[in-house]
Amino acid sequence: MDIKQLRYFVAIVEEGQITAAAKRLHMAQPPLSQQLKAMEQELGAALFEREGRGMQLTDEGRALYRHAVRIIASLQEAEEEIQAIRQGWTGRLSIGVNTLSDERLPRILRLFQQSYPQFTFSIKQNDSSQLCHLVRERALDLAIVRLPLELSGFALHYVKSEPYYFVGGPDIAEPGGSISFGRIERYPLIVPSTEGLGINQMIRDEFVKRGLSPNIVCECSDMTTLMQLVSTGFGATIVPETVVKLHRGVPIRTFELEGNPSPALCGLIGLQNGMLSKAAQAFIDAYREAGRVDE
Repeated sequence: MDIKQLRYFVAIVEEGQITAAAKRLHMAQPPLSQQLKAMEQELGAALFEREGRGMQLTDEGRALYRHAVRIIASLQEAEEEIQAIRQGWTGRLSIGVNTLSDERLPRILRLFQQSYPQFTFSIKQNDSSQLCHLVRERALDLAIVRLPLELSGFALHYVKSEPYYFVGGPDIAEPGGSISFGRIERYPLIVPSTEGLGINQMIRDEFVKRGLSPNIVCECSDMTTLMQLVSTGFGATIVPETVVKLHRGVPIRTFELEGNPSPALCGLIGLQNGMLSKAAQAFIDAYREAGRVDE
């Protein structure tokens, strides 16, 4: 097998069809089918199970896909570094952001771009556990994730701490300032994410610690939709400060939480044993510098 065949294979996996993969690769379908057949013959194993027009990976196919993604990413890193040496520092940096994101990211990228104008970026949003998977598979250089998470095999380059806020619609009948979990218990809550994960679990745990039960009426992983629902009075929510800052134009009221709840944490991660590109290291430095400025 060669790198071209691995690229063909990855395209078939990601498109789910030979026809769609051939279109993506700008080639005819028969030669692509022949390449796949040649790979299966060389390996002595079927890589796909055909289901109508679709194709599902076999166990052998899933194993090859994991390695193929790593190999292609490593080759791309090598090519970018060589080009950087020849032509000056250019390349592409892949960054993952969790569904809550980080309100500082646009400012950090802008400063980075001013220093290194020839660089381009790929920014992908997903939940924190999936971002860890993508970093492990080398599909991402770095990722901004919400903590706590199991980070075995990862390097934690920076941790940002921020408070949570109780957020209600513009007509919520509360005086300004702070609010207790006892009063929050009276409100219908829209909570981020899914039960058992991240902020959702933190909210439930804070109520349990106080012997209270939250009145959860909705779970919503999309922050824009969640904040819009809050602004209409459908329910209230508890979110990190980042979410409030990212939705400054939404008509809402915010309240500090009484009782010193655990702060919200997010971290910038990369592979523990992965060699950092100059671009990745420069981004880490910029992210840390932004943290020092905000402190």
